[in-house]
This record gives sequence, structure tokens and C-alpha cells, in this order.
Amino acid sequence: MFSCLLSPPLQAAEYCDDAYYIQVTLPNQASWDLCWEHRGLSGISLHHIFYTPARGSRLMVLYRAELAQVHVPYDDNGIRYHDITDYGFGRSALLALASEDCPNGKILNYYDKPAICQTTQARGAAYRSGTETKQGHRLNLFSVSLIGSYSYIPNWSFADDGSMEFAVGATGALQRIVADDQAERPGWNIGYDKVGISHLHNFFWRLDFDLGGQGNKDYLEQVDFVTQDAKLTRQSTVFTKETASSVAPALARTWIVASTSLKNAKQQPMGYEIQLHQSGQRDEGPALEPFTQHDIYVTKEKSCELYASHNLSTLDEGEACADNLAEFVDDESLENADIVVWPTVSFYHLPRAEDMPNMDAHWSSIRLTPMNWHNRHPLSP
Repeated sequence: MFSCLLSPPLQAAEYCDDAYYIQVTLPNQASWDLCWEHRGLSGISLHHIFYTPARGSRLMVLYRAELAQVHVPYDDNGIRYHDITDYGFGRSALLALASEDCPNGKILNYYDKPAICQTTQARGAAYRSGTETKQGHRLNLFSVSLIGSYSYIPNWSFADDGSMEFAVGATGALQRIVADDQAERPGWNIGYDKVGISHLHNFFWRLDFDLGGQGNKDYLEQVDFVTQDAKLTRQSTVFTKETASSVAPALARTWIVASTSLKNAKQQPMGYEIQLHQSGQRDEGPALEPFTQHDIYVTKEKSCELYASHNLSTLDEGEACADNLAEFVDDESLENADIVVWPTVSFYHLPRAEDMPNMDAHWSSIRLTPMNWHNRHPLSP
């Protein structure tokens, strides 16, 4: 169930008008404040995101976070959608929310369109130790965009421990249904001699961290755990050039974005672990889609590199923009540079009878977990 908690009166934000500023204090007295805006292609974009621990200082954790592509190739190669750049999640695709869409919450307007549902939610046990337990809470934001027969629900969650989870729900109706008149159809019979064509949803996020508000102090570290003498040994690589990488279950691979200048009281670098838990299904498309070949990319920030694929042909400092993530990674140095991290996850949608007439919502997400942001568990008494 959602709970509606009273927040301090809104104050003028440094980076946006009051109408596009969100500030919420959670029950453990941690708070989040951020700005949001509407973009024609990305839909709702969040920027200048600050976290204040219950016993700590207010620091920026993300300069900007937004969806950078929803790529939907169908198994029969009949269509290969790029929903963000082909159609856009904003403008008329951004649906007006009704009050029943946001129970016990607050609806935020883009001009006269009710565009975002804001709620404070219980998130379950933050921890349990013996008989001691603590309930956690989070700020949650979502909007809805209609693309063809699909309703997409971008969802942004910000927890009291400083963690963040960014997700997209896909629901609505099956986009492509054909007659079951051939022996082989790339899909599944959903009844009445109809086949729903199977397809992938590839979700790409664009995250510009600027931890602590310092744009050229971030770095991305890849951490692997290699078996040696029946023990796991950590091997770390800090990317000094633009790089594409992939999940490696045998190595328990993970990635940490951290700051060279931010340290906690124990003098440990502060940052976030980027967790791609939903990488069990993935798409490696044809040669014309090289951006599908990896699960995470890190690039030097460029104002015209905004979308993972079908990037717009604009000009930046007199040079044409590259078309996709694979072309963004062109060996440029990341040292003392403002970096952008592009996490991706895939969901393979095999249609089923239960997808008719209303398709069940399926969710794909990434998780950002604080690393050394606290000196102890932030909800401990």
C-alpha cells in the first residue's frame, strides 16, 4: 500500500522552476530533491538529483537520468522499432493521468497535462537482525507513454538508503498478431488460430552522474572475481578510454561509478554499483545494430550523443553526431572528462494466451546501490 507523508514546504530549486521541483523527506529523515522536465523524445527526464542522508550532507548523485532508447526487434524481422527516436515518449504520446492512476499520491502537471504520479511507498524490510528490523521507504515517480498498441510505464524509485531503481513496464496490447496458417511461426499460438509474434524489448538508459556536482571527477570501474586456488580473487579495471562491456556471470562481474574526490569518513571512495540483474535474456542483433552487442557503455559526455540508436543528425562543435552507441565508443580518453554511463537490459517477450485481450505488465530495470556513501547502515538506530 502507498502512504502519503507530509513533506516540508517546497522551496525554490536552484535548477528549475518550483512547478518542476520535487522535494520529499522520508520517515527515516533522509530526503531526495530533484528537477524534472518534459522532452519530446525521451518523455520525462530527471536532472539535478540530490540525496541527503538522515545524518549527512546533501550531495548530487545524478546530473541527469533518462531513457535513451527502447529498441523492439521482432523475430520475423518484419519490423525493428526504435520507439524513443521513431515516435517519442513525450508530446501526445505522454498520457494524461487520472486520479485513480495515483492512489494516495500526488499528480504533477506539465502545463495542464497531469503527467507524473508521485508517491511515498513502503519498500519492505530495510534489514532484519535477530528480532530487530526496520521498514524502508522510497520516493516513487512514474509516467505513461502510448506507442502503438503498447503502454510504457517509466518508473523511477529513490530509497531512504540512497539506492535507486529505474524501470520500464510494458503493457497494453500485443502489437503484431498473425494467422496460424504456416507450420513455423516465430511466436506462440495464443488461441483461435492466432500467433503472437515474439520480440525483444531492449531498454537503454543514459546516466550522467557528476557525483557531488563535479562533472570531471567520475570514473567507471569494472570488478571481476576470478577463481584461483579455489578462492575468488578480485580484479579491477578502471576504464581510461571509452569502452563497451558485457555481463560475465562466471566472473560475477559488476561495475562501480565513483568519484576521485569524494571520500567518506573512512576515506573510501564514494560511488554507486550499477547492477544489471535482468541480463539473462539479451539481444545480439545483426551487423546493422552493433549497439546491441554489449550491456554497458561508458563514453565522454557530448551534447549531441543522446540516444543509443538512431541518434539525431545534429551538429556539435561543427562535427556530425554518431548514429549509435557502438560509434560513440571511439577510443577517446576519459581521464579528467565528464563521463556518461549507458546501462542496458533486455526482455524477450514470448506471447501467451494470458496476453489477450489485455497484456500483463512486464518490467525491466536497473539498480544503483550506494558504495561507501554511508559509514554504517543508514537506517540503523
